[in-house]
Amino acid sequence: MDRLPPDDAVLREFVADLYAAFSRMRMLRRAIARTVNLSSAEYSVLLGVWYLERRGETTVSALANHLHVAAAHTTAEVGKLVKLGLLIKTPHSKDRRAVGIKLSCTGYEIFQRLSLTLRQINDHLFEGIHYADMVVVHRFFQRIIEQMPASLHVAESHVDTETGARPRQRL
Repeated sequence: MDRLPPDDAVLREFVADLYAAFSRMRMLRRAIARTVNLSSAEYSVLLGVWYLERRGETTVSALANHLHVAAAHTTAEVGKLVKLGLLIKTPHSKDRRAVGIKLSCTGYEIFQRLSLTLRQINDHLFEGIHYADMVVVHRFFQRIIEQMPASLHVAESHVDTETGARPRQRL
């Protein structure tokens, strides 16, 4: 494996662009969510359920795994969307401990209303990007997600737990 030195200019530019791309994707998600009067987190959960329903029965745990967030966070957002009438909780058909979740009719209507807008957004966003390139980038993101716990551990090992500040290095 080729390893870039930590001070490599290409690596620095790549990381800067990666942060910029993620930041702009979050801005885009917030803008889409606002069109249907939801928070970005609520919209992400709703979108995740919409996607996962195509694979079969969806649970809070499966949704949390799909979104790469804590189950407690997912449970809270699902609760909000149930109160808004956009999701329905159901007993899981195979696991009595699990809670199934699915879109309500109103939840489906949101995606019917958004379908043209989402298509236009995606057409602009992914214009000129080849499918094979997207597959490679997707594998890259999966690897980043897998490596993140170890990277966070390194970063957190350099933080003073009492003050939250970085320990001072002796000169």
